[in-house]
Amino acid sequence: MKAKNSTSRKDPIVYLQGGPGGATLFMAYFFRDHSFRLDRDIVLMDQRGTGASAAICTNFGEEMLAIIAQDLSPAEEYNLLLEKVANCKKEVKKKQVDVSGYNSRENAADFEDLRKQLGYKQWNLFGGSYGSRLGLTLMRDFPQSIRSSILFGVFPPEIDLYRNFIGNFKASLFRTFDACANDLDCNKKYPDLKTQFAEAIEQLQNAPIHFKNNGEDFALNAQDALLVMHQLLYSKTSIAQVPSYIDAIRTKNKTTLQRILQPSLANFGLINAAMYMSVNAYEELPFNGDLAFKEDLNRTIEIPLAPAFFSSDAKTLEQWHPFRADSIENAAVVSNIPTLVANGDFDPVTPSSNAALVAQSLSHSYLVTFAWESHNLFSSCFFEICSTFLDTPDQQPDFSCVSSKPSIPWD
Repeated sequence: MKAKNSTSRKDPIVYLQGGPGGATLFMAYFFRDHSFRLDRDIVLMDQRGTGASAAICTNFGEEMLAIIAQDLSPAEEYNLLLEKVANCKKEVKKKQVDVSGYNSRENAADFEDLRKQLGYKQWNLFGGSYGSRLGLTLMRDFPQSIRSSILFGVFPPEIDLYRNFIGNFKASLFRTFDACANDLDCNKKYPDLKTQFAEAIEQLQNAPIHFKNNGEDFALNAQDALLVMHQLLYSKTSIAQVPSYIDAIRTKNKTTLQRILQPSLANFGLINAAMYMSVNAYEELPFNGDLAFKEDLNRTIEIPLAPAFFSSDAKTLEQWHPFRADSIENAAVVSNIPTLVANGDFDPVTPSSNAALVAQSLSHSYLVTFAWESHNLFSSCFFEICSTFLDTPDQQPDFSCVSSKPSIPWD
């Protein structure tokens, strides 16, 4: 997407999507009139195995939602997921797809080839979530091609996804409970959320709630409820719905449950399962997996069971492919490329400690934490800081807008 100022000579921005497995080209609608594009080209590419880049098993997300909609035990859910994985493997074989190449190193090399093809000497990286890991891989493998990097919702190679997954979820959830307790109106409407949460999950463990979701039968059981709650914690806007969601479970308010459930589960259709499984099997299983996940679950007693899908995620990956990374894919990236590292304190999957850890090995980095934001950092303050950094990456950006304390708009 060419800069609107055709005379601008500023280096372009390449957007690195999260996931792994998220499509990218639909972000053209977001960047079309974004301030970034006033004087910088914006480069978007569907990563290998996603979107328009030879995506396979594209119906996997819908199939997974159909599994979640049933009232299944974690073991029953796992067995059905294995059937879907087996079907996807058949498609891989039929189409002769080399899923060993679905990894961050090859993904980064694709972007380097793209940079050369487009004729850019250097560009600025802009990557969040898995896109931050991809960005760090680019910084490691092709440092000469990068002018600066903006990494947010940081998921670096040295962090083991499954080792603290449940603990990170609990920390974000309980931070939300505390925020509600410290808000006069929220606390009055939803007192003692921690107790209400425990009661709601126990209630669902005894009997799921049946209702229609998008016109289809849906049985909301305990692990489904935790999955939706995990997704709600991704942004400040949806965090505002957590108290009303817990209350709706306790009171069996199906209208509220329908309203909250639909957008919360929509993201599953946006992630390509083959790419997701390939990257995580290659880059996570050599260093952590199902055992680490279960140990984390057992020590996090406030969360009685794992969210649906994630309860068997690492175990499912073991059946996907046999390819495993060597130690470089679990090592911190050391770089002096100017880098803005940002995270939100409510983040349930890439906590602020990730960003702080990454900043230690990036000698020319600026670390900023948004106290009232989560995994999805796209706010006016965030983009204001990013714009300042992009213009002068060798100088400390002005972080003054972060000090404002916008309240969560509780539902």
